[in-house]
Amino acid sequence: MTLSVTAALAACAAVPAPPPTVPPPPPCPVMSSSDWRAWVNAMPGPGSRPTLHVQGNVTLPSADWTARFVGSRVMESYPVQVVVELDATSSGMGAQVPVTREVRGSWPSEQNVGAVSVMCHGQTLARISPVKTAY
Repeated sequence: MTLSVTAALAACAAVPAPPPTVPPPPPCPVMSSSDWRAWVNAMPGPGSRPTLHVQGNVTLPSADWTARFVGSRVMESYPVQVVVELDATSSGMGAQVPVTREVRGSWPSEQNVGAVSVMCHGQTLARISPVKTAY
């Protein structure tokens, strides 16, 4: 009797829920990009500090879209490989005519940067290499 009750209870045991899944990032709305440039300004002077500059053009679905850099991170230490993150948002109020916008960003940096990757929602838009340093 005890064995049959134990077997019956084991059959009714709760099945563990599957682990939660992380939803994929939304797709990048950038239709195309061009004219990417990156450089480090390491010019000497009082209080100066090397600064990485990145700029390029992105084509977005309509005029109500804006694009901006939202951060950067170093992926490798030598030579320094930097990833900059681009985000684009829409107010939802524009005619569906593609528009090209320039984006610019700057961050404190090392003097020698080997390459910069521009990412948007997990998609690589550009890889800029080599990155020149202005002294």
